[in-house]
Amino acid sequence: MRKICSGIFLSAILLINLEVIAQGQILQKPHYLLGMDVQGYEIGLPFSKSEADLAWNTYSKSWGRSEATHGHKSYETVFVESVYGEKVLLFSEITGDAKSSKVWAGIDPQGIPKETYPKLQKEMADYVYGFYIKMRKDAAQKQIDDAERAASFLSKSYEELKREERKDLKNQEKNNQKIQQYEMELKQMRQDSVAYIESLEVINVKLDSVYVEAEKVKKLVELYKAKLEEIE
Repeated sequence: MRKICSGIFLSAILLINLEVIAQGQILQKPHYLLGMDVQGYEIGLPFSKSEADLAWNTYSKSWGRSEATHGHKSYETVFVESVYGEKVLLFSEITGDAKSSKVWAGIDPQGIPKETYPKLQKEMADYVYGFYIKMRKDAAQKQIDDAERAASFLSKSYEELKREERKDLKNQEKNNQKIQQYEMELKQMRQDSVAYIESLEVINVKLDSVYVEAEKVKKLVELYKAKLEEIE
């Protein structure tokens, strides 16, 4: 059973390596929004656009409710309070298809002190890369969970088959015992049959002898009756 489980986990690990784990390169890239270039960071994802959308909604939940802005989502929120405690305007965009996607996120620089903006940009780069890492880890964990569920299912199936095997072996043993018992009884019946045949042969001989003697006695009886009639 351990060999089966080990094979499943090995397959799961290989699948993760081939399909999920890939080197992500984060790129600084401006998007033209609200009449100006907003610097942001973009990274490719080995996941579909719909998967990335769902994951991003959960990941950026702390940003609050978003609004549509020129094909992007915009959020007004405090991004990293330890760096800058005032609300800023954040933008994000998910693009892609059914096989792969990209996420981009940036910060509107308006109102942010010049010395603070680079720090927030660094935080944004880390935030976007963190999303990439989280999606990879979640996908890998899902495959591990699926493999473990498969291993658990196979383990239960194996135990059920073992129980059936033990039951069948027990029934087979009982059946063999009955066969042996019936064979012994059949042997005894055959011996009894031979004895009955021998006994019948002896009885037939005796019957013939008794019949002959009975006929002799009958003739004597007839003779005696005839003599009796002669007496006057």
